[in-house]
Amino acid sequence: MQAALDIYFDSIRSKRPEFEPAIAVWRDVLQPQLERMEEERKAVIGKAIKRTAIVGSIALLSVIALTWVLGFQVMFPFGIFAGIVLTVLASAAVWIPVFSMKSQTKQLVVGAACECFGFNYDTMHPDLSGISGFSSLGNWVKSQAGNLKELNEPPTPAFERLKAYALLPSYDSRKFEDLISGTRAEADFTMVECKLTEQQGSGKNRRTVTKFQGLLFNIDYPEPFLGRTIIARDKWWKRGKGASDLQRVDLVSKELEDAFTVHSTDQVEARTLLTPDRMERLIALERHFQGGKLRGIFEDGHMTIALEAGNQFEAGSIFKPLVDPDRFIQTLTEIGLVCDMIDGFLTREWYKDRI
Repeated sequence: MQAALDIYFDSIRSKRPEFEPAIAVWRDVLQPQLERMEEERKAVIGKAIKRTAIVGSIALLSVIALTWVLGFQVMFPFGIFAGIVLTVLASAAVWIPVFSMKSQTKQLVVGAACECFGFNYDTMHPDLSGISGFSSLGNWVKSQAGNLKELNEPPTPAFERLKAYALLPSYDSRKFEDLISGTRAEADFTMVECKLTEQQGSGKNRRTVTKFQGLLFNIDYPEPFLGRTIIARDKWWKRGKGASDLQRVDLVSKELEDAFTVHSTDQVEARTLLTPDRMERLIALERHFQGGKLRGIFEDGHMTIALEAGNQFEAGSIFKPLVDPDRFIQTLTEIGLVCDMIDGFLTREWYKDRI
């Protein structure tokens, strides 16, 4: 068993010094805890599926009976739609323990990976562990009303800095999760997932549209910048309030010039800061997370970046066995890539699995 684990972790352990203790963390901490959670996972998923199947069967029989009485033309498609809605509403509460276990697994796996780097991690998910039905759900909502409001508060200064220079879109509601914080290359940083949505249309055409979903980074530089520099994917950013003093910066690389628009109050500092190798870090980070519309601002003592991307740091599916080292290895790799981006700007050094 030990030999098998050694081989499994050999693919990453030599690439970064932070990966060296990974196998011990998996063997001594994560694997035993995930093994204890596995039986509970099977039980809560089985219960949720069983309840949904029962409710769905009752709804289906009700629709068939009403169709027999009222006729096919009256009941279709309204009856089918009503049956689906009834099934979802009646079985929703029993799925909450499943999502609660998913959150617990994330906290455990991503938290352990962050500890290898000396970072802190918080899912920022509310505690759903006490909910088992509609009654307990109602009591939980009443008791957590104040705490739920706090979850919408930005956990990083990156949000307000990006918003101030029109680097984030308009929105009606916002949500944050997966907060990682710590110190890298002697600089404090925070990173969080953010989702911004907006209600559009009216009446029957009213819908919720995702305006932004991705990662927000805020990195404290050792010394304040002399000017203000804004970087964005070409033809994406438009001048906003307070940007009248910014001038277009010509980059040394034609390829980068075509890919990005850079404006700054200090041309020399901007070109010194955004060298081709550093820009490569940003582009590769964007590519790995399958993101887009990367943009950011360098001002005072802060480097602030936004990258649109899908959900990250999920630590695998809750519908698959928990005891899988790939959950841990994938998370370690994702955090290592974030470190590469920070290292590229603060130390200009990165490790073998450079992004």
